[in-house]
Amino acid sequence: MPLRPPARPVVASSPALPHDHARPAHSPSHPPPPAGQVTAPNPPSANGLVAPMQNMYLHQQQQPFAPRPHAQPQQRPTSKRVYPQISGTAAPAGSQAGLPPAQPPHQQQQQHGPGPAVQQGMLEQQRTLPATPGSRSASAGVGYTQGPYTNTGQQLPEELRPPQQPRPRIDPDQMPAPVQVREQDQLIFGDKFFGTIERERIPLATTDYIGLDQGNCNPRYMRTTVDKIPFSKDLAETSKLPLGIIVQPLAKPKKEEVPIQTVDHGEEGPVRCSRCRAYVNPWCTFTQGGSKFVCNICAHANEVPSWYFANVDMSGRRVDAEQRPELRYGSVDFAVSADYHSKRAPSPLNYVFALDVSMRSVRSGMLQAACEAIEKSLYDNCGASRMASGSKVGIVTYDRTVHFYNLSPTLSQAQMLVVSDLNEMFVPLEHGFLANPGESSGIIIDLLRNIPQMFKDSVQPESVFTPAVRSGLLALSNTGGNLFVFQSCLPNHGPGALKTREDKSLYNTEKEKQLFSPQNDAYKALGKECVDNAVCVHTWLFPAEYIDAATVGVVSNLTGGDLRYYPNFNANESSKIVYQLDHDLHRDTGYDGVLRIRCSDGLQVIDHYGNCHMSTYTDMDLAGIDEDKAIAAVLKHDSKLDVSRNICFQAALLYTTKAGERRVRVHNLSLSVTNQIAEVFRSGDEDAAISVILRKAIFDSHHKSRRDIHKKMTDDCVNILTAYRTNCAASTSPGQLILPEAFKLLPVYVHGSMRSQALRGVGVDVNSDSRIASMHMLNSQSVYELVTTIYPRLYSVSGLADETGLVDIKGQVKLPAMTRASYDRLSAEGAYLLDTGSDLFFWLGKRISTDFLEKVFGVSTLDQVDVNMTTLPLLDNPLSERINDTARKLQSDRSRYLQLRIVRQEKDAIEFVFSTWMSEDRNAEVQTYVDYMCVLHRKIQDEMKKNSNY
Repeated sequence: MPLRPPARPVVASSPALPHDHARPAHSPSHPPPPAGQVTAPNPPSANGLVAPMQNMYLHQQQQPFAPRPHAQPQQRPTSKRVYPQISGTAAPAGSQAGLPPAQPPHQQQQQHGPGPAVQQGMLEQQRTLPATPGSRSASAGVGYTQGPYTNTGQQLPEELRPPQQPRPRIDPDQMPAPVQVREQDQLIFGDKFFGTIERERIPLATTDYIGLDQGNCNPRYMRTTVDKIPFSKDLAETSKLPLGIIVQPLAKPKKEEVPIQTVDHGEEGPVRCSRCRAYVNPWCTFTQGGSKFVCNICAHANEVPSWYFANVDMSGRRVDAEQRPELRYGSVDFAVSADYHSKRAPSPLNYVFALDVSMRSVRSGMLQAACEAIEKSLYDNCGASRMASGSKVGIVTYDRTVHFYNLSPTLSQAQMLVVSDLNEMFVPLEHGFLANPGESSGIIIDLLRNIPQMFKDSVQPESVFTPAVRSGLLALSNTGGNLFVFQSCLPNHGPGALKTREDKSLYNTEKEKQLFSPQNDAYKALGKECVDNAVCVHTWLFPAEYIDAATVGVVSNLTGGDLRYYPNFNANESSKIVYQLDHDLHRDTGYDGVLRIRCSDGLQVIDHYGNCHMSTYTDMDLAGIDEDKAIAAVLKHDSKLDVSRNICFQAALLYTTKAGERRVRVHNLSLSVTNQIAEVFRSGDEDAAISVILRKAIFDSHHKSRRDIHKKMTDDCVNILTAYRTNCAASTSPGQLILPEAFKLLPVYVHGSMRSQALRGVGVDVNSDSRIASMHMLNSQSVYELVTTIYPRLYSVSGLADETGLVDIKGQVKLPAMTRASYDRLSAEGAYLLDTGSDLFFWLGKRISTDFLEKVFGVSTLDQVDVNMTTLPLLDNPLSERINDTARKLQSDRSRYLQLRIVRQEKDAIEFVFSTWMSEDRNAEVQTYVDYMCVLHRKIQDEMKKNSNY
């Protein structure tokens, strides 16, 4: 029996959620057709879709949830209902939804009291839509009448076209959407303590909960696609669900959560299993009076070192467990000895900044903005250093040659040394290149202010890249560190010079994937060399034309760095460079790292997805790792699991902190095993699942056409829903579209993924560079950032409720109610904020009131609004203050700077880019979300026919 980790005292003050809490439903509660009622037969059409779709029911796993306070059920006309909810508590045949979930062994020792009373069913909120004639076309669905493709004449592929037969209008309000699901999950878990063991399910990644570490790590650090693991390979394959795990080892905790404890065992180092090398944790069991411990990963019995020995009580629990964080918490840091050092001794993190000073960088304002950003990130307003004690910085500039600067505090000003032999790059300084920013503050500040003036008359159109990277590599080779490269044009000179290969005729063809691979192997070899020397390269691109991000970005991809992409940069956008660099320099960061994910016998990790270098089959080499980065791993059975024992996962990151301390951060997770497919579906995590699915699609994009990737993602979604229908709801009517409760957002997330810049093939904002930058970003994003990127947050700010936009006593801003991402939800009299994760669009309807414009912008007409403003004006009135506070709250939730974009309805060309973020609408490749659901329904029916299930 695994050791039951002790709960912290605060558990008693925070009531546990009842076991029967379900993910909040979206469909209203209405009974199914009366017994004996005959459902409509399939029409005699080629696509086989059930028309008129009255019989498509959204099946919910009948579990209660917390209703919206003071909400009242609102009735809609029955004739407009698309997905009536099945009432009652009986589960479909084979689903066993009425059975209580099996408790893992460590939970059987404690029984929870009844939770707060909850109401069964769904309280649906009526939404007021703009009264636009014909805005809800019967044959078009959401987004056809107001979307950007209304009159283009572009045709969808045949297999994705919605049914053409006449059918009644489909109410999109009945379709599951992230808006309602996220809000309801926030009502259940928001700002409440969430015990990591005493749980029936985990909060959504978008929910603002307070994690309480009880022996399992916080879901912020590690979450699986299913919270109950299928006991066999056959069961996993039957469910068709992706079996994977997302790890974000340095994720930023909430300020209310207990910080991760550091354990120091001195020269002995952490206690580990002698067979699999897993670290001791709360799920190890101690036997023979405490003289041995059984590894929870490989079940090997290990001798307990004499210095670590402690007696056990009658239950087999160590008497000192409360005093040992590694036996109490699911996440800990181990301070380690020299045995864990790499080939270099740990030291505080050093930084090198390499600045392109070619003609393009000077004229675009990039050089000026970068120098200002570096200065403000290194120093406060008084000129005092903001960097960690012991950190050093170096500065390089380059065009056709590379320029080093001596920053020694003994000098009166910085000295430039030029290296023109690019094939034999070297650092021409023995001392003084890397300087303490505090001791050399005057010299560094003067240099950063003078660099734009030094090169203001530059007429050099050429620029190098690999020599600049190599200069930073050589300077940091003895210590490791971070290298920030600011590049404005295609590297067209010196070693690693690239040729323009952008060919728009290849777009949307089988040959397009060639543009996503590096031009040559030199950049990949340079990236591997950086990994070997623990140099993490962050590449910032500011192109006005093609820059070949697929090749230039390889170094950052292998080293775990960022690829920042700012096309057509101008000086007005300098504020985002300042904000982003400040965030990147001061976030929790480690370097010289190795990450390994271990799992119990019976499972193995077969694939890894993320920005890293795989030195071996199991180890991910991370030259750099920070709080924003996440890694995905795919799991596979190699034998059957024991349903009476938990399955355990351990992610161990060996790294050096910014302060120069060598640590091992360990995250542990113990989950129950089930042999019931209904339990597998019920315990699913759709946020983690789409993270794995999308990362697989990004990986495939390098050797498959985008059309095939879209088809594969749709087929995977169909297979999952068909598996649920076949195995958990086989007795229901074939005319019903039945979605598992835990995966009811999977279709809209798959739909949004295909519309993302990484996988979208149409739009003036899409080229091969932007697609690569989006792939790089999504491949390393946290689960929260990813799901809020593929389905962004949209808020109406023209009619704020009484408490929205106001700062409460905790300093938090209450956001307005979210609006579904579709043009049909936008009112011409309204104003909306759209948070995409990289931009903050402020959409203004063409009939917005004069009063709103005067209070928010200080003007009386739309034509007077400055569309080039980069920050909202703060005027002396409550509405302006609330909208500004709302915008600041949205920015605080993001790791990337949200660039303000003013969009005036039917006036600004950027409205097309805004429309691409309307996740429920169509484009020339992907139909509307409503019609996509229709296509899924048709395909599910076809699969059911093939399987002769009806």
